[in-house]
Amino acid sequence: MTLRNLILSALMVGVISGLCYGLFQQLQVNPLIYAAEVYEVAEPAAATASDGHSHDHGEAWGPEDGMPRMAFTLGSNITIAFALALIMISLMALHNQKSLKPKLNALSGAAWGIVAMFCFFVAPAMLGLHPEVPGTNAAELESRQIWWLFCALASALGIAVVYYGSVLLKAVGGLIVAAPHLIGAPLPTEHGFANTDPVAVQALTELTSQFYMMTAIGMLILFIIMGVLSGLSLKKFVHNGA
Repeated sequence: MTLRNLILSALMVGVISGLCYGLFQQLQVNPLIYAAEVYEVAEPAAATASDGHSHDHGEAWGPEDGMPRMAFTLGSNITIAFALALIMISLMALHNQKSLKPKLNALSGAAWGIVAMFCFFVAPAMLGLHPEVPGTNAAELESRQIWWLFCALASALGIAVVYYGSVLLKAVGGLIVAAPHLIGAPLPTEHGFANTDPVAVQALTELTSQFYMMTAIGMLILFIIMGVLSGLSLKKFVHNGA
Protein backbone atom coordinates (compact mmCIF):
# COMPACT_ATOMS: atom_id res chain seq x y z
CA MET A 1 0.00 0.00 0.00
CA THR A 2 2.79 2.41 0.92
CA LEU A 3 4.65 1.77 -2.34
CA ARG A 4 1.52 2.39 -4.40
CA ASN A 5 0.72 5.57 -2.49
CA LEU A 6 4.31 6.72 -2.88
CA ILE A 7 4.25 6.27 -6.65
CA LEU A 8 0.81 7.87 -7.04
CA SER A 9 1.88 10.77 -4.83
CA ALA A 10 5.01 11.27 -6.91
CA LEU A 11 2.89 11.21 -10.07
CA MET A 12 0.54 13.83 -8.69
CA VAL A 13 3.42 16.03 -7.53
CA GLY A 14 5.22 15.58 -10.83
CA VAL A 15 2.19 16.53 -12.92
CA ILE A 16 1.39 19.65 -10.88
CA SER A 17 4.96 20.92 -10.54
CA GLY A 18 5.77 20.00 -14.14
CA LEU A 19 2.72 21.89 -15.42
CA CYS A 20 3.54 24.96 -13.31
CA TYR A 21 7.11 25.00 -14.52
CA GLY A 22 6.00 24.30 -18.09
CA LEU A 23 3.70 27.32 -18.04
CA PHE A 24 6.48 29.56 -16.75
CA GLN A 25 8.89 28.11 -19.30
CA GLN A 26 6.50 28.72 -22.16
CA LEU A 27 5.96 32.35 -21.13
CA GLN A 28 9.45 33.37 -19.98
CA VAL A 29 12.12 30.88 -21.09
CA ASN A 30 11.07 29.58 -24.51
CA PRO A 31 10.83 33.07 -26.10
CA LEU A 32 14.51 33.57 -25.23
CA ILE A 33 15.40 30.25 -26.83
CA TYR A 34 13.43 31.09 -29.97
CA ALA A 35 15.10 34.49 -30.17
CA ALA A 36 18.57 32.93 -29.82
CA GLU A 37 17.82 30.38 -32.53
CA VAL A 38 17.53 33.24 -35.02
CA TYR A 39 21.25 33.95 -34.56
CA GLU A 40 22.47 30.37 -34.85
CA VAL A 41 24.94 29.91 -37.69
CA ALA A 42 23.24 28.31 -40.69
CA GLU A 43 24.94 25.58 -42.63
CA PRO A 44 27.28 27.03 -45.27
CA ALA A 45 26.14 27.07 -48.86
CA ALA A 46 28.93 24.65 -49.73
CA ALA A 47 27.01 21.98 -47.83
CA THR A 48 24.61 21.89 -50.77
CA ALA A 49 25.84 19.58 -53.52
CA SER A 50 26.28 20.75 -57.07
CA ASP A 51 23.10 18.94 -58.01
CA GLY A 52 21.20 21.40 -55.85
CA HIS A 53 20.19 18.90 -53.13
CA SER A 54 21.00 19.47 -49.48
CA HIS A 55 22.78 16.67 -47.63
CA ASP A 56 21.39 17.01 -44.10
CA HIS A 57 19.98 13.51 -43.66
CA GLY A 58 22.01 13.05 -40.48
CA GLU A 59 20.25 15.88 -38.68
CA ALA A 60 18.63 14.74 -35.45
CA TRP A 61 14.84 14.58 -35.39
CA GLY A 62 12.92 17.21 -33.50
CA PRO A 63 9.24 18.13 -33.18
CA GLU A 64 7.82 20.76 -35.48
CA ASP A 65 7.59 24.32 -34.17
CA GLY A 66 4.33 25.38 -32.62
CA MET A 67 2.01 23.04 -30.76
CA PRO A 68 4.05 19.82 -31.37
CA ARG A 69 7.15 21.40 -29.86
CA MET A 70 5.18 22.81 -26.94
CA ALA A 71 3.54 19.44 -26.29
CA PHE A 72 6.81 17.49 -26.36
CA THR A 73 8.47 20.07 -24.08
CA LEU A 74 5.61 19.94 -21.58
CA GLY A 75 5.60 16.14 -21.64
CA SER A 76 9.33 16.12 -20.94
CA ASN A 77 8.88 18.57 -18.05
CA ILE A 78 6.21 16.38 -16.43
CA THR A 79 8.24 13.20 -16.92
CA ILE A 80 11.36 14.72 -15.36
CA ALA A 81 9.31 16.27 -12.53
CA PHE A 82 7.74 12.87 -11.80
CA ALA A 83 11.16 11.21 -11.63
CA LEU A 84 12.51 13.91 -9.32
CA ALA A 85 9.39 13.81 -7.14
CA LEU A 86 9.68 10.03 -6.83
CA ILE A 87 13.26 10.41 -5.61
CA MET A 88 12.35 13.22 -3.24
CA ILE A 89 9.31 11.53 -1.65
CA SER A 90 11.21 8.26 -1.29
CA LEU A 91 14.07 9.99 0.52
CA MET A 92 11.60 11.93 2.65
CA ALA A 93 9.85 8.71 3.66
CA LEU A 94 13.21 7.15 4.50
CA HIS A 95 14.03 10.21 6.61
CA ASN A 96 10.80 9.92 8.57
CA GLN A 97 11.35 6.21 9.18
CA LYS A 98 15.05 6.17 10.06
CA SER A 99 16.09 9.62 11.23
CA LEU A 100 15.73 11.06 14.72
CA LYS A 101 15.42 14.53 13.25
CA PRO A 102 11.99 16.26 13.06
CA LYS A 103 9.40 14.70 10.78
CA LEU A 104 8.79 16.43 7.48
CA ASN A 105 5.86 18.62 6.49
CA ALA A 106 5.07 21.23 3.83
CA LEU A 107 7.42 23.84 5.32
CA SER A 108 10.37 21.50 5.69
CA GLY A 109 9.45 20.10 2.26
CA ALA A 110 10.08 23.57 0.82
CA ALA A 111 13.53 23.47 2.41
CA TRP A 112 14.15 20.08 0.80
CA GLY A 113 13.08 21.63 -2.50
CA ILE A 114 15.69 24.37 -2.13
CA VAL A 115 18.35 21.76 -1.35
CA ALA A 116 17.26 19.75 -4.38
CA MET A 117 17.52 22.86 -6.53
CA PHE A 118 21.07 23.35 -5.32
CA CYS A 119 21.98 19.74 -6.11
CA PHE A 120 20.35 19.51 -9.52
CA PHE A 121 20.66 23.07 -10.80
CA VAL A 122 22.75 25.56 -8.82
CA ALA A 123 25.82 23.40 -8.21
CA PRO A 124 26.12 21.79 -11.67
CA ALA A 125 24.62 24.58 -13.79
CA MET A 126 25.10 27.98 -12.21
CA LEU A 127 28.45 27.09 -10.58
CA GLY A 128 29.83 24.88 -13.35
CA LEU A 129 28.08 24.37 -16.67
CA HIS A 130 26.13 27.57 -17.17
CA PRO A 131 22.75 27.45 -18.92
CA GLU A 132 23.34 28.02 -22.62
CA VAL A 133 21.20 29.58 -25.29
CA PRO A 134 21.32 28.06 -28.80
CA GLY A 135 24.46 29.06 -30.66
CA THR A 136 26.76 28.97 -27.62
CA ASN A 137 30.06 27.13 -27.97
CA ALA A 138 30.13 24.17 -25.57
CA ALA A 139 32.29 21.18 -24.67
CA GLU A 140 31.49 17.67 -25.85
CA LEU A 141 27.96 16.67 -24.81
CA GLU A 142 28.96 13.33 -23.25
CA SER A 143 31.64 14.96 -21.08
CA ARG A 144 29.17 17.58 -19.87
CA GLN A 145 26.54 14.95 -19.06
CA ILE A 146 29.01 12.85 -17.06
CA TRP A 147 30.27 15.86 -15.10
CA TRP A 148 26.72 17.10 -14.46
CA LEU A 149 25.69 13.71 -13.07
CA PHE A 150 28.83 13.51 -10.93
CA CYS A 151 28.21 17.03 -9.58
CA ALA A 152 24.53 16.42 -8.79
CA LEU A 153 25.23 13.13 -6.99
CA ALA A 154 28.23 14.54 -5.11
CA SER A 155 26.20 17.56 -4.01
CA ALA A 156 23.33 15.40 -2.73
CA LEU A 157 25.65 12.95 -0.96
CA GLY A 158 27.78 15.70 0.55
CA ILE A 159 24.80 17.64 1.90
CA ALA A 160 23.34 14.42 3.36
CA VAL A 161 26.64 13.72 5.15
CA VAL A 162 26.74 17.27 6.48
CA TYR A 163 23.14 17.08 7.73
CA TYR A 164 23.04 13.56 9.11
CA GLY A 165 26.69 12.87 9.90
CA SER A 166 28.67 13.48 13.05
CA VAL A 167 30.78 16.58 13.58
CA LEU A 168 33.85 14.80 12.22
CA LEU A 169 32.02 13.74 9.06
CA LYS A 170 30.65 17.19 8.28
CA ALA A 171 34.01 18.33 6.88
CA VAL A 172 34.07 15.23 4.68
CA GLY A 173 30.62 16.15 3.38
CA GLY A 174 31.86 19.61 2.47
CA LEU A 175 34.76 18.11 0.53
CA ILE A 176 32.38 15.80 -1.34
CA VAL A 177 30.26 18.80 -2.39
CA ALA A 178 33.36 20.68 -3.53
CA ALA A 179 34.98 17.73 -5.37
CA PRO A 180 33.35 18.26 -8.81
CA HIS A 181 34.33 21.93 -8.76
CA LEU A 182 37.88 21.15 -7.71
CA ILE A 183 38.10 18.82 -10.71
CA GLY A 184 36.43 21.41 -12.92
CA ALA A 185 33.62 21.24 -15.43
CA PRO A 186 34.47 20.41 -19.06
CA LEU A 187 34.86 23.66 -20.98
CA PRO A 188 34.82 24.38 -24.72
CA THR A 189 38.08 25.01 -26.54
CA GLU A 190 36.64 28.31 -27.75
CA HIS A 191 34.36 30.43 -25.60
CA GLY A 192 31.63 32.64 -26.97
CA PHE A 193 29.23 31.94 -29.79
CA ALA A 194 29.39 30.08 -33.09
CA ASN A 195 28.10 33.16 -34.88
CA THR A 196 30.85 35.77 -34.58
CA ASP A 197 28.91 38.60 -36.20
CA PRO A 198 29.06 41.56 -33.74
CA VAL A 199 25.30 42.09 -33.88
CA ALA A 200 24.69 38.40 -33.17
CA VAL A 201 27.26 38.34 -30.35
CA GLN A 202 25.66 41.34 -28.64
CA ALA A 203 22.15 39.90 -28.99
CA LEU A 204 23.18 36.45 -27.76
CA THR A 205 25.08 37.96 -24.81
CA GLU A 206 21.97 39.85 -23.71
CA LEU A 207 19.79 36.79 -24.23
CA THR A 208 22.21 34.66 -22.20
CA SER A 209 21.93 36.99 -19.19
CA GLN A 210 18.14 36.89 -19.37
CA PHE A 211 18.23 33.12 -19.88
CA TYR A 212 20.31 32.66 -16.70
CA MET A 213 17.80 34.62 -14.64
CA MET A 214 14.62 33.12 -16.09
CA THR A 215 15.98 29.57 -15.90
CA ALA A 216 16.91 30.06 -12.24
CA ILE A 217 13.46 31.45 -11.42
CA GLY A 218 11.81 28.57 -13.25
CA MET A 219 13.87 26.00 -11.36
CA LEU A 220 13.00 27.71 -8.08
CA ILE A 221 9.30 27.50 -8.93
CA LEU A 222 9.63 23.83 -9.87
CA PHE A 223 11.52 22.71 -6.78
CA ILE A 224 9.61 24.81 -4.23
CA ILE A 225 6.27 23.49 -5.48
CA MET A 226 7.70 19.97 -5.64
CA GLY A 227 9.07 20.18 -2.11
CA VAL A 228 5.89 21.59 -0.58
CA LEU A 229 3.62 19.08 -2.33
CA SER A 230 5.98 16.22 -1.48
CA GLY A 231 5.86 17.17 2.19
CA LEU A 232 2.07 17.33 2.11
CA SER A 233 1.74 14.06 0.22
CA LEU A 234 4.14 12.31 2.55
CA LYS A 235 2.07 13.25 5.57
CA LYS A 236 -1.34 12.59 4.00
CA PHE A 237 -0.89 9.62 1.66
CA VAL A 238 2.36 7.81 2.44
CA HIS A 239 1.99 6.02 5.77
CA ASN A 240 5.45 5.68 7.19
CA GLY A 241 6.18 2.47 8.90
CA ALA A 242 3.31 0.63 7.20
